Amino acid sequence: MNNKYSGAAVGAALVALSALGYSTNPIFGKMAYSAGANAVSLLAIRFTMAAIGMWVLLAARGEAGALDKQKRWQLLALGALGQATVSLLYFVALEHIGASLATGIFYTYPAFVAVAGLFRGEGLSRLGAAGLLLTVAGTWLLLSNDLGGFTWGGAALILCASLLYTLYILVSNAWTRGTPPTVSATYVTTGAALVYLLIAAVTQPPLPGAGAYLAGAGLALCSTILAMITFFAGLPRVGSTRAAIISTLEPVFTALLAVVALHEHLGVLQTLGTALVVAGAVAAQQKEPAAETAD
Repeated sequence: MNNKYSGAAVGAALVALSALGYSTNPIFGKMAYSAGANAVSLLAIRFTMAAIGMWVLLAARGEAGALDKQKRWQLLALGALGQATVSLLYFVALEHIGASLATGIFYTYPAFVAVAGLFRGEGLSRLGAAGLLLTVAGTWLLLSNDLGGFTWGGAALILCASLLYTLYILVSNAWTRGTPPTVSATYVTTGAALVYLLIAAVTQPPLPGAGAYLAGAGLALCSTILAMITFFAGLPRVGSTRAAIISTLEPVFTALLAVVALHEHLGVLQTLGTALVVAGAVAAQQKEPAAETAD
């Protein structure tokens, strides 16, 4: 197999694994909230545990001092101004808009990434464009069982989160290039942890029960350490646009995990939406060699 396509296939698998990691957010989130956590305390626990774990990993691998000063500040900023701010906007929006509707609006970001990619010279084949449409349509079908709770304020907040996450992906593709994924993920996570520790110090949320810390450990391991390392490893192999499209597998994985772990049921529309997202993610990887390269 051509090395270019082999590398793209590995990259697609890594980004899909990242989506699987991120998909555990609602499962662990429900566990933490039932143990008395709120958004600020949970995110502070999640990112702090993840940052500590990643620094231990870096020290064990001998990579703790592998970056110059400028790169360190860039990656810390990605975490503090990107990852942390997106999460904050998302959770604040959930106070004003239904969760399914929020997710549907947020997952318009692959379209924004694709448009930005065109201006940056990142081509998208006809199958790739079809894949983008399929994943956006499939996401809305997957969430169609509960699209209530609309407010303009909530919609504006979640749209801002979507746009900011678009920028986060585009900037990540540039700033993490040439940096080991574990190193990138460590600094980004540390930046996010510092933001939420500061917010927690100012707002002083009540201390949650032990279950929240167990759930936070699950979030740290699955939806932070695993998800971020695999995303940063896959991103340069497939480019920003395809990474964004593949990432729409996250709500699919969440729905399937809910069926297994929470005994929830997928209706006909949700099943159809799942199939469309998977088909779109696969179609987006069918490249036309003469028309496209990754970032």
